[in-house]
Amino acid sequence: MSEQQQQAASGVEKLIQQLREQGVEQGQQKASELVEEAERRANWLVEQAQQEAEQLRRKAREDAERLRRAGEDALKMAARDMQLQLREQLAHTFADRVRMQVSEQLDSETFIRDVIQEVVQQACQDASLCAMPRVEVLLPAGVVGLEELRRNPHAYREGKLSQFVQEQLNVQLRDGVTLDLHDGRGICIRCNGEDAEIDLSDRALAELLLRHLQPRFRAILEGVIR
Repeated sequence: MSEQQQQAASGVEKLIQQLREQGVEQGQQKASELVEEAERRANWLVEQAQQEAEQLRRKAREDAERLRRAGEDALKMAARDMQLQLREQLAHTFADRVRMQVSEQLDSETFIRDVIQEVVQQACQDASLCAMPRVEVLLPAGVVGLEELRRNPHAYREGKLSQFVQEQLNVQLRDGVTLDLHDGRGICIRCNGEDAEIDLSDRALAELLLRHLQPRFRAILEGVIR
C-alpha cells in the first residue's frame, strides 16, 4: 500500500471514529434529555398527586367541620326543644296543681263560709249591686249536700251553711235576695236574672290566680332552666 493509500485509510478511520464518537455523544445527550424529561414528568406527577391529596384532605376536613357544626346545631336545637317542652310541661303541671288546690279549698265548708262573708261584705259596699232588684246567690250543691237536697228540696234552708248565708244576707242586704244551688264548686252571684254575674267558681278563681301566678312561675323557670 502506497503512502497515499495509507493516508486515505487513516482518514477514513478517523472519520469513522469521529462519527462513532459523535453518535455516542448524541446518544448520551438524547439519553440525558430523556432522563430529564422523565424526571420532569415524574416530578409533575408527584406534584399533581400531592395537590390532589391536599385537596382531598382539605375537603375531608371541611366535610368533617360541616358535620361537626351540623351535629352541634342539631344538639342545641334538641336541647332548646327539650327545655321548651319541659317548661310547658312544668307550667301545665303547676296550673293543674293550682286548679286542684282551689277545688279542694272550695270543697271546705269553712272556706266557703269565709268566702260568703267576704262576698256579702264587698257586695254591700257596691252601690250598683245593692240597687239591683234581684240578687241570686248560687251555692255549691256538693258542699250543701246534694243527696239530702234530692230527698228534701228545702233542706238547704235548714243546713248550717245555708243558714249562715241567710244570716249574712239578712244582716247585710235586703229583700229580693234568694238562695239556690249549682252543680259546680264555689259561689255564683246573679243579678237581675242573668244580666250580670259574679263568678266565684273553682274554674274562675283558679284562672284568676293563674293569671297572677303563672308569669312568676315562668320567671322562676327561666332562671332555673336556661
